[in-house]
Amino acid sequence: MVRVVAIIAAGGLVGLMAGGIWLMGFLGKVPSAYPPAVRPMPGMAAQSPRGGGLDGFNSPYLGHTGSWNGKGGAWLGGSKLADMDVERAMGLRWTFMPVYWRVMEPEGPVDLAREEPRAWQALDAFIIAAHARGLNVLLQAPVVGGNAGGPPAWAGRREPGKSAPANMNALAEFAGKLAGRYRPGGTLAVRRGWGNHYGVRAWELDNEPESYLTHWDGQAADYAEFATRAVARIKAADAQAVIVGPGLAAGKDGLRWLAAAVDGRAMAGSPGFRAEGKPYSIGPVLDVVSFHNYEGLDSALAGESRTVERVLDDVSGVFEAGEQATPGGEYARKLDYWHTEGNFDFLGLLSRERRAAWRFQFFTRAFAAGLRKVAVMDASPQERVAVGCYVHALPDPFPMREAAQRVGVVRGRIAAFVHADTGAGNGGQVWVVWPLAGAGDATVKVPVKQARVAVVSVAGRVQMLVAVGRWVRLDLPGDAQMAAPVLVIDRAAVGE
Repeated sequence: MVRVVAIIAAGGLVGLMAGGIWLMGFLGKVPSAYPPAVRPMPGMAAQSPRGGGLDGFNSPYLGHTGSWNGKGGAWLGGSKLADMDVERAMGLRWTFMPVYWRVMEPEGPVDLAREEPRAWQALDAFIIAAHARGLNVLLQAPVVGGNAGGPPAWAGRREPGKSAPANMNALAEFAGKLAGRYRPGGTLAVRRGWGNHYGVRAWELDNEPESYLTHWDGQAADYAEFATRAVARIKAADAQAVIVGPGLAAGKDGLRWLAAAVDGRAMAGSPGFRAEGKPYSIGPVLDVVSFHNYEGLDSALAGESRTVERVLDDVSGVFEAGEQATPGGEYARKLDYWHTEGNFDFLGLLSRERRAAWRFQFFTRAFAAGLRKVAVMDASPQERVAVGCYVHALPDPFPMREAAQRVGVVRGRIAAFVHADTGAGNGGQVWVVWPLAGAGDATVKVPVKQARVAVVSVAGRVQMLVAVGRWVRLDLPGDAQMAAPVLVIDRAAVGE
């Protein structure tokens, strides 16, 4: 996101006008096509359950609403309660909070056995509020760079202006303190009477470390050292903790940084790191690979399509190439990928109605590509309706399969996907169908199993249709940029 700020800031008013023209010119468009992932991730059955059975942990929809101050509140000290209420109203089971090391330990390491500073009390309050709403917390922690502004002054820096602290062990110890306090069965859980039934079990290590504001650029190996040391402390506190990272931005420039963080042989770190001569790789220590993707904005910045499928292909390709790269640091293939930040364009230049349509499209394509979790970031009221409809119909959207060839196309060009229910015993299914952008209206015949099905729009309207010869006919309005999909809910309970 830094490049957008730079474009607008350059040259004062002239830069603002030029930046506005540039943004309007590019963000008024959408990627022209959404080809499927070249290397989609295998089905969920191939993965062991994460989270140790915490309620709602397996939900694939990650709430990511509003702003943060790095210690449990919103920017400028506001409350996060309204944001969490919005997330719960959409049917989500996850919320998000970054934790800034500089904010939590500004003067030196905190001994929580002796004192509980206000910042820690504020973070406690956030976790308590999330529990009250039935929300799991993706705790992006520890965060050193980005909005956190770097390590606290007392920890020093290996290089001026960058993220790697001189005292790396103190950063790892901070990670261990967080895990000990907030894990299921940890200090806060015991104090609140939650036992092992609630706590933080998902930890994302820093935020866009390759490029965002204060960053680890040129310090990929230092980041790998941080991850390795921090994970050891977190796992010592909670063996079932899920380690997520690196939260990479979607631009191709970051792939070189990622490759250096994966391949320990590169020793791509600060002078102090290289002097130690010990290689580190993030490959063995990450349980989940995360990345950020704003499909419209990222495509505009890159000058080419940066859809979630393409970003997944790029990132997974780096991890596959690095599986055997570091002697002694080999790791099994990464199959668990999460999209932890992003919407179409955070500036909101695509209309609210089209962004609501995009939510249906994005969820469907992301799950078909095999992403395990997808961020629901800063949804407008129209988008919230769409998200709520989708989550209600597909709380567990796996498997999601491309299925356009199974749909009878009377006119137009369409995309179609189908989810087949598993374990329900009734053979239910949910179709997601929409016209391709710029291809005009479409009329299709969708194969169904029930005599009556429900057709749900992104605006929440429900229409009951009677099947004719096990088909339902749909007339789908087209759109030049983002046609609205419908859900065809073909389940016995719907038709009764």
